[in-house]
Amino acid sequence: MNKRFKGFTLVELVLVMVIMGILSAFAASRLNFASHDAGGCVETVKASIRLAQKLAIAQRALAIPVSVSNACAVTVGTSSYPALKGVSVTSFGTITFNGQGQPALSGVLMTAIRTFIITGGDVTHYVCLEPETGYVHEESASCD
Repeated sequence: MNKRFKGFTLVELVLVMVIMGILSAFAASRLNFASHDAGGCVETVKASIRLAQKLAIAQRALAIPVSVSNACAVTVGTSSYPALKGVSVTSFGTITFNGQGQPALSGVLMTAIRTFIITGGDVTHYVCLEPETGYVHEESASCD
């Protein structure tokens, strides 16, 4: 009597697992995490600027400061958020908002659009801050 077993041998299964491990190690080294971090930095910067503006309006405060370092470490008032690796931001000093939500640099109300360039990996993002209204948005190219 001849029995035929169907299935894979242990050697075949181990060989497939070794090949999958080699392929996954190669694929993981090709991923660009800096571009994902740059996208996260863009959202953090936009949300932080909006938060500072809303706090200033709600508290009728004279100035709620927002600052972003070159590595995307964000500080709003007394709260701070950690920096991201592989991301760079154009330095803009500290932006403050008055009780009407108007942005100011160095205590002087802004009169022109301010562009923040955020780069990470092979991606560049442009975050724009409008004068008078403090509206913050992202553009695919320069905000000017």
